[in-house]
Amino acid sequence: MVTLLGVSLTEKKPKFAYLKQVVIGALSGVLVLSLSIVGFGFVGASTTSTTKNSGTTKTDSTKTQITNPATTSGGSCSIATQTADKRLGTFTGQVIDLNTGTVLYDNGGSTGSITASTIKYLTAAAAMKALGSSFKFSTKVVYSPSTPDTITLVGGGDPTLNSLASGDSVYKGAAKLSDLAAQVQTWAQANGVTEVRHLVLDASLFTGSTWETSWPTSERTLGFQPQITALMVDGDRANPRNAVSARSIDPVGHAGRQFKIALGSLAANADITNGVARAGATKIAEVNSAKLSTMIKYMISQSDNTLAEMLARQVALAEGLPANFESIQAAYQKALSSMGLNFNAAAIKDGSGESKNDLITPALFNDLTAKVLAGTADLRSIVSGFPVAGKSGTLVSRFTGANAVARGKVYAKTGSIFHAYSLVGYLDAKDGSRLAFAVFASGPATSVATRTAIDTVVTGIYNCGLDLGNN
Repeated sequence: MVTLLGVSLTEKKPKFAYLKQVVIGALSGVLVLSLSIVGFGFVGASTTSTTKNSGTTKTDSTKTQITNPATTSGGSCSIATQTADKRLGTFTGQVIDLNTGTVLYDNGGSTGSITASTIKYLTAAAAMKALGSSFKFSTKVVYSPSTPDTITLVGGGDPTLNSLASGDSVYKGAAKLSDLAAQVQTWAQANGVTEVRHLVLDASLFTGSTWETSWPTSERTLGFQPQITALMVDGDRANPRNAVSARSIDPVGHAGRQFKIALGSLAANADITNGVARAGATKIAEVNSAKLSTMIKYMISQSDNTLAEMLARQVALAEGLPANFESIQAAYQKALSSMGLNFNAAAIKDGSGESKNDLITPALFNDLTAKVLAGTADLRSIVSGFPVAGKSGTLVSRFTGANAVARGKVYAKTGSIFHAYSLVGYLDAKDGSRLAFAVFASGPATSVATRTAIDTVVTGIYNCGLDLGNN
């Protein structure tokens, strides 16, 4: 995504009232626009009932086990001054020693806290467990022999599908609509089909609402989130090469029109309708996205909302649930059940963290980090996309001034929505220890300046290392 001072605009903007902050920041020189799309080349994101578990993690000899732990560290190093910063508003956080599982610091560690985009970390883990690292989105074209003048474009939830005639969109190396069209043209020539008269668009893979009720509509018009449909191209961006580009009111129709153009003279007079592919229809063309591991790296590093939402629905499908907003929490808990995470106090409304109603405890995030780092190569690949303080992704221009001492030592997923900011990940402390941390700040006292206050807290954790305590 486009970044402002190294933080994706989705991360930067405050909901509802964010325009004023962004404009003021831009005029003051605080926000400097720079395009940091790495892309898919990847040369080396309302009340509901929650399912509660017993609070007991499953035994795994390779992983640190944490079950709603109490603080056991007697460290003498304090971050009390840093966490008292008024810019943090309501602050919650927890820090653990990844070597022993000892909780070094805890302030509301079992309190559900507004995640913002840090929930993409959970989305990535659920996707990796449910789908596997080699999973790819698939977009197909099918037809029935009885109606050879009718073809159906079947969406598989791939937001990266590239509509450009040449070159890359913001998703470098993504599957191309032109390749799909070329396969259809080859099929037509081989089967004596001279004209496609009817183009049907099938987006039935996803069900329910296309928009979460807590998302402001400005997210769509200003280019941070499309309506969530199983068929779209370029993340439904008006300008496929601009990460923050207005999204349409009809992603499915937009994709269909672009496909008709790609088909050229074969479908020049075709009408376009929405529908569902006939049972037993024959596949005549197919293109696939990049592998899941590649998409996760991009989603995490650039905090791509659209990819997160699409992956959330694929997790639901993999777990035998409908692909809609209402299924996401149950799907994540099923996908991650073998990890024994404690979902008490959790509320998951979307896959991207755009909702102010997404709540996860600091303890759950730290438990997740411990198990990811001690897990399989596929699980560990998730954190390869973590932004690095002062070096990459949405942390590239953070940790400045006195906080620069922690540059290159903090690996974490950022989160920012209106009046809610967060940072979740791990760090290699000054004393050589490796610590997991999850810190959250929310409430009306928070602003874009809260990110600096969070950086200061994390730098304090870095400086304290294993001597960190709750004093």
